[in-house]
Amino acid sequence: MYSIEEICDAMITAGSAAALCRTEQDFLLCALQTAGELLEVSCVVFYPAAGPPCGHIGTLRVNERAGSDLETPEHLPASFSDYLRRQPRRIIVSGDWDSLRTLLPSFDFSCCASLWISLGNEDQVFGTLALFDHESRRFDRTQQKISELIAHLIRLGLESQAGRQTLQSSEASNYQEFANLVGGVARDLINPLTAIFGYIELLKAETVEPRSAHLVTRMEEQIEKARKVIAAFSSGSEIKKLRGGEGVSVPRAELERPVTPIKSKPETDTSAWQSIPPEDNAGTRILLVQRSEAVLEFQRSVLSALGAEVIPALSANDALDHLRTSKMDAIILDDELEEPLSSKRLVWWVRENRPELAERMLLTVSRRPSRETREILEIAMLPHVTKPLEVLELYSRAQQVLQAGKNPHLLQ
Repeated sequence: MYSIEEICDAMITAGSAAALCRTEQDFLLCALQTAGELLEVSCVVFYPAAGPPCGHIGTLRVNERAGSDLETPEHLPASFSDYLRRQPRRIIVSGDWDSLRTLLPSFDFSCCASLWISLGNEDQVFGTLALFDHESRRFDRTQQKISELIAHLIRLGLESQAGRQTLQSSEASNYQEFANLVGGVARDLINPLTAIFGYIELLKAETVEPRSAHLVTRMEEQIEKARKVIAAFSSGSEIKKLRGGEGVSVPRAELERPVTPIKSKPETDTSAWQSIPPEDNAGTRILLVQRSEAVLEFQRSVLSALGAEVIPALSANDALDHLRTSKMDAIILDDELEEPLSSKRLVWWVRENRPELAERMLLTVSRRPSRETREILEIAMLPHVTKPLEVLELYSRAQQVLQAGKNPHLLQ
C-alpha cells in the first residue's frame, strides 16, 4: 500500500522540478525518476510525440532496480500513440489488450509487464509515458490511479515549460525590436552631433573673444558626453555605467570662471587652410554623397573653403544621376549608404563606368567599419577619413583628392 505521505512527497518533487528545471529534458528526467521510485518499477520511458512541443527531446529512459535488463521499444509508431490517445482514460495495461501486438509488432509484450499513458490535452499531444517491470507484475487499480496522477502532473509541467519558452521567445523578440528602435534613434542623433562637432571646430579656427572661446570649449565637453551616451545606446552597452559619474550640467560659477584662450592651436590650424589657394580649385566640382542632411551641410561648410563647387547627393541613386549627366572632379562618399545601392556598389560602378574618378574618391569611415567597408578599403584602396570627422583632416584629404589628377603621389 502507498501512504499519503509518499504520494505527496512524489508529487511535490515532480512539481518542484517543473518550476526549477530550465529545460523539458531536465524536468522529464526528474519526473521519470520520481515515478519509478514511487511505483517501484524497473524502467520508466518517455516517448515524445512527433513535432512541437516535445519532438526535439528524443526518447528518455530512467532505469530502476533491474531495469537495464529489460528491452523496451526505441520509438513508438504514430498509430500506437493515436490508438492510446483515443482510449477513454488514455491508459492501457499491456496484459489487458491483445491488440497492442498488432500496433507494435516489433516488441514482445510477453517479456514484461507494461503500462502506457498518453500525455496531452485537447489542443496538443506531448507524448507517451510507459512503465515497465518483470512479467509477473500486475498493475492494480490503485497503481493505475497513481500513474494517472503522475502523468497529469508531467503534462502540467510540460505545459509550464512550453509557456515559459514562448514567453522567453516573446521577450527576446520584444527586446530585439526595442534594441533596433533605440539603435535607429541613436544613429539619427549621432549625425547632428557630428555636424555640431564640426561647426565647433570651425568656430575654434576663428578669432573669438576669451569668454566665447571658453563657452565653446564647455559646449564641446557637454556634446562629447551626449555622444558617449548615444554611442552606448547604439552599441547596446549599459547606459548606467556612463551615467554613474558624468553629469551634463555645468555650475554657473564654472561658466563665469575666466580662462586664458589657447592661441597656439587656432594659429597652427589656420595655416593648414591656406596650404593651397582656393583659386587653384576654381571650376572644379566635388560630388558629396552623404545620407544625413546635418552631416552633409557641415561637410559642405568645410569643403566650400577649397573654392570648388560642391554637388550634394543624399543617396547613391542621386549620385548616379549626377555622374551620368555631369562632369565631376572628385567624389566624397559615406561608407553607410543604404540599399538598394550601397557604398560598395557605388564605388564599383565608378571604377567600371567612370575610371578617371577611381583614384579621386574619398571615403568617410566609421570607427568600427563593417565588413563591406573593409572590403572597399582593401580592394579599391581608397583614401579615407574616420568619423566623427575632424575639420582639418577632411579639408586636407579633400585637397589631396582634388590634386590627385595632377599629382598622384599626394594620395600615397
